[in-house]
Amino acid sequence: MSSCVPEFAPWRFMLTVDEVNYDLDEQADFLSRHPGTPIVNLASGVNFTDPPWDFVDFVLSAARNPMLWHDYDGPDGHLLARAAVATYEAARSGGRTRPGPENVIVTAGASAAVGLAARTLAAAGQARGRRPHAVLPAPTFPLVGAALRDSGFELTEVTSALPRRWLPTVDELTAGAGQDTTVLYVNTFNNPTGEFYPDDELRRLVAWARDHDVVILHDIVSSDLARDGDLPHLPSIAAEERYAEGVLTVGSLSKSRALPGFRVAWLIGDTATIRAAARVNELIAPSSPGLASPALVLDRLAMIDAERLEDGGFSARDTLLALLTPHARTFPGLVDFAARIVDEVRSTGVTASVGAWRTALRDVLATNEAVLRRDFGDLVGWFPRWRGDFNTLVRVPALDGRDYLETTHTLFRRFGLQTLPGPAFGHDPGWWRRRGYYTRLSFALPEPQWVRGLERLAAACDELTGGASGRHDRVPAGLSEPAGTSGEV
Repeated sequence: MSSCVPEFAPWRFMLTVDEVNYDLDEQADFLSRHPGTPIVNLASGVNFTDPPWDFVDFVLSAARNPMLWHDYDGPDGHLLARAAVATYEAARSGGRTRPGPENVIVTAGASAAVGLAARTLAAAGQARGRRPHAVLPAPTFPLVGAALRDSGFELTEVTSALPRRWLPTVDELTAGAGQDTTVLYVNTFNNPTGEFYPDDELRRLVAWARDHDVVILHDIVSSDLARDGDLPHLPSIAAEERYAEGVLTVGSLSKSRALPGFRVAWLIGDTATIRAAARVNELIAPSSPGLASPALVLDRLAMIDAERLEDGGFSARDTLLALLTPHARTFPGLVDFAARIVDEVRSTGVTASVGAWRTALRDVLATNEAVLRRDFGDLVGWFPRWRGDFNTLVRVPALDGRDYLETTHTLFRRFGLQTLPGPAFGHDPGWWRRRGYYTRLSFALPEPQWVRGLERLAAACDELTGGASGRHDRVPAGLSEPAGTSGEV
């Protein structure tokens, strides 16, 4: 099923939720009324586990080099950071793609990358005489729809009609397109459901987009957190389908590494699109964050090592330095600096440490998903099996029929729970109310904190329904919790 939306209501709904749930005065009021009871965030999609401290220490130390911050590095971002992203993409594709720095823009976070992509793609569509129109799955994170709408796109949201599947099939998604469609949005993994398109479906999607001159805007912000590490690589598929120029990719490391404040993300596309995006970005960000270059060199090398992408003879060190060498005269000392960084992070074990941290995070996510399914199956309804990311979309049957916005604010004001329900991810509250009460749960947090949040949600359901939810074994939500317990925002 699909529906055209002249304004993007999900974004407005999320902002209305946040006006209460993240307002500092509202938070202070709850904490003053419930001393000793911390606010628990089950909603924000932020990774609340500890970051890889070796990563943090190295990046902060390397960023002291003036080469990374003494001048504006241009709207494309610093050359070293762009070369690091390109190096990983070449390794990940197994040689099927060979991007260079000219194919990458480094941005201050994924939100900036999405906004930049939307403006660039809108201008490209208008230049071809097409009124920009985009198709996106619902549910999905509302920032994308808001950015596209703000850039002049008409939007069509598509939801699957299949049972036990939120992600629309390729046929369903493409049926939402029209003659003015210029963009299809796909995220791997879907936020909030955690679903993704397998290789064969992506191949069909690419072929359709190629035949209809449509760009696929591909969001891989959470792709690094795959359960099995065997995700299809869309740029490689597009290259094999002779449509490499038809994919524009948004990536990020900040959230997946539990470092959202670092604000490090990127765009990857064909040279013409990236050049056009840089012109748009000149008005917004004539430089990339100084932390981005050492962070991306370390992170992309760590992923190459963790995924054993050099087993086929590919050399990340040689590739990175080769991409920088043509610019050696423009940036004296940069090639030597990059070589020292590569040698240091490998010889001191920092890349291995980051890889081990990622494995441990995946274990936490798998454990938390199992806890939700095993211990709280009477609180939530069906939800997709965990394949990656740290979000899932669940139904809370005890809250069916309740007003979404009022209930979300009540869960915060009375019970100290920050949640983000279905209407923030597509369509409107009426559409969701007819289907039940759905909310996103974000489970990248220590297991005790995760369990505490679910227990409090269960107790809140009991109190709001007069005990009809059937979970009487849970701690009453309004009571203080022991001092020193985790769960603070």
